[in-house]
Amino acid sequence: MADRWYDEDDLANIRRWFEGNQDSASEKMIGELEQAFGEALGAEYVVAVGNAMYGLQAALQAIYIKPGEEVIVDPIVVFGGLAAMYCNAVPVFADIDPRTFNMSPQSLRERITPKTRAVICTHFGGLPCEMDEIVSIAREHNLTVIEDCAHALYSRYKDRPAGLIGDVGVFSFNHRKQLSTGQGGIVTFTNEALYKEVRRLNFGRVPERLSWNGQMPGPVAAIALSQLPKSRKYVEDDHRNARLMNDAVAGCDWIAPQFVPAHSWSAQHLWSAYYGGEERGIPMDDFRQVCIEEGADYFLFGFMPKDWKGIKASPSYAYPVFTEPESCPHAGGGRRYEPVRCENAERISPRLINTTLSPIRQERVERLAEGLHRAVRRFA
Repeated sequence: MADRWYDEDDLANIRRWFEGNQDSASEKMIGELEQAFGEALGAEYVVAVGNAMYGLQAALQAIYIKPGEEVIVDPIVVFGGLAAMYCNAVPVFADIDPRTFNMSPQSLRERITPKTRAVICTHFGGLPCEMDEIVSIAREHNLTVIEDCAHALYSRYKDRPAGLIGDVGVFSFNHRKQLSTGQGGIVTFTNEALYKEVRRLNFGRVPERLSWNGQMPGPVAAIALSQLPKSRKYVEDDHRNARLMNDAVAGCDWIAPQFVPAHSWSAQHLWSAYYGGEERGIPMDDFRQVCIEEGADYFLFGFMPKDWKGIKASPSYAYPVFTEPESCPHAGGGRRYEPVRCENAERISPRLINTTLSPIRQERVERLAEGLHRAVRRFA
């Protein structure tokens, strides 16, 4: 079953937070969560945060990134680029591998300049990036590697957990994720110095150095503590349900699900596939309409397909937040955020079929897979 369930354990933890808050003992629940999450993932250094966006931003603050310095990010998910801009750094977009939809190590290497300080790579859909290559390239150039694990709770790469391969891993607990508390997140570290620096930044009262307040609220920690023991089953259910979706398009040579290498295990927060029907004379709008008719109405066609200021499904660097910012007044010479073109991302992003698998009720997943299979057969 893909359903998430909330029960007396969650209510009991919230009551414990309220009771502890009479004498500030409630703050201890955040420490309990950090310890429990560390044990679940095998992480020695863990910091709970108010949301994953703050976690990405704090990781860049921790390396004392300067205005005008560069952070290489992927072009599908927006948050790495935003984290750079929050720090007055410049996001530089590396292209994706056309089969995995993850950052291409070759493109990463091509984007490095003397100004580059860090890499933020997103494990899209729950599939880990090719971390051996990414980390090796980063080490050659003394770059910090930040893993965006918002989709990748319990994902593994060559038998290593996502979030513990680079220097920093950032996990999300928002309402659409595997461990869902409304908001919140966890940051993991393999680098003790960065852990200590983020701990200094993540203040509840008076910070040791200037920072945004990114501390996790106590009630969020309370819910996360009771949901954490259930989360591994949630992820396993999502992983299994992705197979239903893959089976639905088996034998169709114009829909290609995200390729998962044998050395990786994906949490499958998303099920994503490249739509190549247009190359066979099947316009995407026609296929989308058939999916709706067949009850497969929970898909997005094109990643982030909102038509906003004329921007439809496209790489994130085409969004107004990147194309219309004012010049950074601290960068020297009024440098603007000018993206490098990413050919694979520009071809694939508008043609992604995708749906979240967490959280979505089991019967809806089954109905979605059956409807998708019927839709494909209508064009056989």
